Amino acid sequence: MWRPSTTRSSLPTSERASPKRPSRNGMVLKALKVLRAMVAANICPHGELRKVVYRESLELKVTGFFRVSQAFLSKSKSNLEKGLWVRSGTSEVVSQRVSPRTPRQPKPTLLENNSTSSSNQAIRTPKERSPKVIERKSPRSPVPEKRRPNRITELESQISQLQEDLKKAREQLCSSESGKKQAQLDAEDSKKQLLALSSKLEESQQQLRELSISEETHLVELQKISQERDEAWKSELEAIQKQHSVDSTALASANNEIQCLKVQLETVAASEAEQTKHAESVNEELQSLKENLAETLCLVENMKNQLKDCKESETQAQEVVSETLQQLETAKKTVESLRLDGMKAIESYDSIASELERSRARVSFLEGLVSKLNAGLDNGSSNNLPLIPSSEYEEELSYLRSEVGRLRSALETAEAKYSEEQVRSTAQITSAYELMEQIKSGSTLKEAKLESELKKTRVDIEELKANLMDKETELQGIIEENDGLNSKLEKSLSSQREYKLEKELKVLKEHLANLKANLMDKETELQSIAEENEMLKVEIKKSKVENTKNGVAEVEAARSSEREALSKLGLVMEEADKSSKRAARVTEQLDAAQAANAEMEAELRRLKVQSDQWRKAAEAAASMLSGGNNGKFMERTGSLDSSFSPGGGKINSLYSEDMDDDYLKKKNGNMLKKIGVLWKKPQK
Repeated sequence: MWRPSTTRSSLPTSERASPKRPSRNGMVLKALKVLRAMVAANICPHGELRKVVYRESLELKVTGFFRVSQAFLSKSKSNLEKGLWVRSGTSEVVSQRVSPRTPRQPKPTLLENNSTSSSNQAIRTPKERSPKVIERKSPRSPVPEKRRPNRITELESQISQLQEDLKKAREQLCSSESGKKQAQLDAEDSKKQLLALSSKLEESQQQLRELSISEETHLVELQKISQERDEAWKSELEAIQKQHSVDSTALASANNEIQCLKVQLETVAASEAEQTKHAESVNEELQSLKENLAETLCLVENMKNQLKDCKESETQAQEVVSETLQQLETAKKTVESLRLDGMKAIESYDSIASELERSRARVSFLEGLVSKLNAGLDNGSSNNLPLIPSSEYEEELSYLRSEVGRLRSALETAEAKYSEEQVRSTAQITSAYELMEQIKSGSTLKEAKLESELKKTRVDIEELKANLMDKETELQGIIEENDGLNSKLEKSLSSQREYKLEKELKVLKEHLANLKANLMDKETELQSIAEENEMLKVEIKKSKVENTKNGVAEVEAARSSEREALSKLGLVMEEADKSSKRAARVTEQLDAAQAANAEMEAELRRLKVQSDQWRKAAEAAASMLSGGNNGKFMERTGSLDSSFSPGGGKINSLYSEDMDDDYLKKKNGNMLKKIGVLWKKPQK
């Protein structure tokens, strides 16, 4: 005969408390494979399977909604602080609620988180006080002592894995685009897994419907075990109350952090008002600087035009100077030629003068000779000297006279020529000197004028260059001021966008607080409904066999009330889904603002520091919640063993489980449907 204790102990410990879990979906698939193998080998009967499903669904009904709300709030806060919305967190939370409801699941403890483990430990504690439970659990007392270190190592590995995930999330901030693509791929994978799990859920629902046909014959056995169930429910309610107190403290700490964030948002709003005022003043200064810049550009253009005109006048003056220099060269050449002509005339004059001197000396010699001859003739006539023939003297005298006349005429002509040449040469020299003086005076005047104009143009060019340098420096300063004002304006605009996004975030947080309040109200309603169920079960226990029909009617009423509570909780979860979508839109806007403005990195660093604080708070809460997780597996196996007796009592427990499944068939079906709907919503 099969015993539940041996079945649970025969399962591998790596599946029950593995320190290295790749993903929750993989664990679900592994657990389903194990269940299918057990059912195929007839190791696990359907009655025991229904018992496991019933106990796990009952635990999740009471504690699941509060866990979902807390996980959703913590993940939304961390994702909003980091600027990324990881939807897989919500799918994990929903999978934690959905996966234990499959009818083939023998180990639902693998998919529960720390809060469920602590609640299950608290639920099983009252059973240990009963004598039956102590006798049946006494041979298995060493088992939880062996499993506790495994659970501790599992928690340590989970903490280290969470730290690694935090590091990966920080790295993902640097590559947001790749992270988004990866998130899309993960979303598609999660959709595929969701479809697979939904198909499995449909199969499990079909199996539950098939099993519910044979549950009507086991109503009598259901009443026999109602007392044990009542005790279990009492212990579960006590555990729920303890968990509720722990969760209320966590919510109080979260509210305190929200208040701190509100104060920070108020300070950001005040700084935003100051930044808007500063942005207005900066805009005014920017307009004035633009006007000054336009004026300076006009002045620079005018100075450039003046500089061009000065350069053109300088080139014209240089051309005039070159022309005057050429004229001076020609004048110098003419003066040199005139000087050469004068020297030649002087040389010719000297030669003519020397010839005249020679001719005069010859004339004087001839005159002296003539006078000597005349004197000789007179002396000869007086001294009675022999006379030379007079004809010879007369010939010589006439010859001499003719030659003297010729020489005199030549001398006169030479003197006339000399005087004419001298007058002509002096006139040419004076005219050349006058021309040279005129050219020199004109050239000096032109040179003086050109030099004065050149000096003026150079002075103007220097002034224009100095003014141009001043204007360029002013223009550079204006450009730098303009850049600074543009950067300030961009910062102010980015801060305005950030303020708007933070305001939307604040509204979403208020909406989440309202959802928390609604969730607490629904939990109180659920608790009241559970108390009503207990009262109805007490009445059923009193009436027993005599009032079976009335008991069935009351059970139906309890089921209807429970359906109403589940519908209300479904509405609450839909509101939470809507708020998550709004938060996702806000995070997308935050991503756009981060991509548009690099200046928001400092703000993101501050948000990272806050996310570290959130992580520390989450670790502290996890350490508080994981205080009683080590005895979870032992308590669960003990609770299962307490429902069975060795020998013939086991058959009665199997029939009682069939009756229990008939009692919960509609309840489980509605719950699975609602969880499937909520699981599909985030993937749309």
